[in-house]
Amino acid sequence: MKVRLPYVQTVRVKGKTYGYYRRDGQRQRIPGDVGTAEWIAAYHRIHAGFEAATATDNRAPDALARVVEAYRASPDFAQLGARTRSDYDRYLDHFADQYGQSRLSTMPTDFPVLLRDKHAATPAKANAMLRVLSVVCAHAEARASHFKLPPGWRNPAKGVRKLRTGPGHRPWEDTEVEQFRTHWPPDTPQRVAFELLLNTGQRGGDVIAMVRQQYHAGVISLTQAKTGVRIDVPASKSLRAVIDPWLATHPHMVILTGPKGKGLGVDYFRHMMRAAYSAAALPTSCTTHGLRYTAATVMRELGLDWDDIAAVTGHKTTAMVRKYTAKRRRAARAIARLDEAGV
Repeated sequence: MKVRLPYVQTVRVKGKTYGYYRRDGQRQRIPGDVGTAEWIAAYHRIHAGFEAATATDNRAPDALARVVEAYRASPDFAQLGARTRSDYDRYLDHFADQYGQSRLSTMPTDFPVLLRDKHAATPAKANAMLRVLSVVCAHAEARASHFKLPPGWRNPAKGVRKLRTGPGHRPWEDTEVEQFRTHWPPDTPQRVAFELLLNTGQRGGDVIAMVRQQYHAGVISLTQAKTGVRIDVPASKSLRAVIDPWLATHPHMVILTGPKGKGLGVDYFRHMMRAAYSAAALPTSCTTHGLRYTAATVMRELGLDWDDIAAVTGHKTTAMVRKYTAKRRRAARAIARLDEAGV
C-alpha cells in the first residue's frame, strides 16, 4: 500500500502494514489500519502536534535536522524505492539525532571525511552514511535561499572518496551454478528463487515481489522497484523447466513464499539465499547480487549487445560486466601465449 503523506513511513510485518510518523529524529506509531479514515485522522492529529512545536522551533534555518525533515517531505525522497527509503531512514535518523543542531553554513569542510573515518571499521556503512549525507546536502544546496545558506555554499560531501569495501560482487562460474543446481532440487523455493535471479538478472527485491500474473505466455513482466523501469524478460528453458511445475503445484499468488504461504521479506530472503549457498558448499564470494552479473555475462557470451543487456539488468551492471569480460579476454590471451611458447 502506497501512502503519500509527509513524514509517513509504512512497514510491512508478517503480512500486516503499520504506519509511523517520523520527524525530528522521532518515530511515532499511527494507530489504526493504514489508509482508513481512523488512521488518517490519527495522522493529522500527530502532524498538527509536530507543526505546532515547529512554530516555536528556535533551530537555525540551516540546522541539519531541519534539512533532514525537509528532504524526507520532498518529492525526491518520496520517489525513491521503498527499500531505498528504509535504508536512508536509518542514516537520516542518525544525522538528526547526533548532529541535528549543527548548521550547514558553519559545518567544517572536513566533516564528511571525519564522519567516514569514524566508521571506517565498517566501510560499507561508512560509505552509505557519506552517500546519504551528500544527498541531504545536495537537497539544501539546490534550495540555498530557503535554508538561508550563504552565497557560494557548496555540498561538502560531494566528491569525497569512498572507502574500499573488498572485492565486491562477481559473476558466478559455470561450475558454481551447476553445484547449486545439483544440491537444490527444482521443487524447492531456494531453487526457484535461484533460477529467477539467474535467468532474469533482476534484484532480489524485484524477484520476491513477483506474482504469478507477471509470468504469462513465457514472458516475465515487471517494473523494477529501484528504477521504475518496465521490462519484459522472456523466460529461458532452464527457468521454464523449474517455474512451470512449481506454479502448477503452488496455490499462492506470490511466486516465492515462506513456510506459512506468505511473501518473503527482504531480510528473510537474503538470509535464506545466503544459507542456501552455504549448504551447497559454495564460497562466500557467490552472492545473490553476483547472479545479476552472471546473467549479464551469459547474455554477452551469447552475442547480445550492451544496449540489449542494459535493457534487462541496468547500465551499472553492464559497466561491471564490461570490465569482467575484458579481464577474462586478457587472461585467455595470456594463457594462449603461454601455450604457444610451450610453457
